[in-house]
Amino acid sequence: MVAFNVMVAVALVYVALLFAVAFFAERRAAQGFGGWLYSPVVYTLSLSIYCTAWTFYGAVGYAARSGLEFVTVYLGPTIVMVGWWWVLRRLVRIGRTQRITSIADLISSRFGKSTSLGVIVTLMAIVAGTPYIALQLQSVTLSFSVFAEAGGRPWGPDDLAGGARWVAVGLAIFTVLFGTRNLDSNERHHGIVMAIAVEAVVKLLSLIHI
Repeated sequence: MVAFNVMVAVALVYVALLFAVAFFAERRAAQGFGGWLYSPVVYTLSLSIYCTAWTFYGAVGYAARSGLEFVTVYLGPTIVMVGWWWVLRRLVRIGRTQRITSIADLISSRFGKSTSLGVIVTLMAIVAGTPYIALQLQSVTLSFSVFAEAGGRPWGPDDLAGGARWVAVGLAIFTVLFGTRNLDSNERHHGIVMAIAVEAVVKLLSLIHI
């Protein structure tokens, strides 16, 4: 049980570190000293958001089982990234011109800013995204349950549900503070980008250690 408590303490310290990094980045940007936040290194590391918690756990196991077949999973995203610079420039230009802040705004703006279409796209995004978010929460809570079981206290359904609830609350607070608090088509979320970049370094070191 001591090992599990230590793991929880380390996780809380890590989350607090990410909050501190995001807060520092936001503050430096607000003070006009955030030139280093535009670094290509930071931007490149932030692309690791593509690799979620489920990828971190599932990809390693799949690579061990399938060998080179594992490469085909990322073949499509790699091809997309080749032309992403051109696509991203167009998206940014359209977003600034039309003051777009979401995928629903983007699609509805191409059809006369239809409110009903925007609502439909929003609902589709929620329906499509909810199972995937649930999968991420499951991967995190199952990780906690493994350590809890190793510490001599197996988790039941209530423990798993409670763990997922706390993780979701933490993610929601982080998103509100450093993401959706102010919606502006020209806004840059330096805090989130920097936190993701730091997390990318942690992931790389973990994978190298594995």
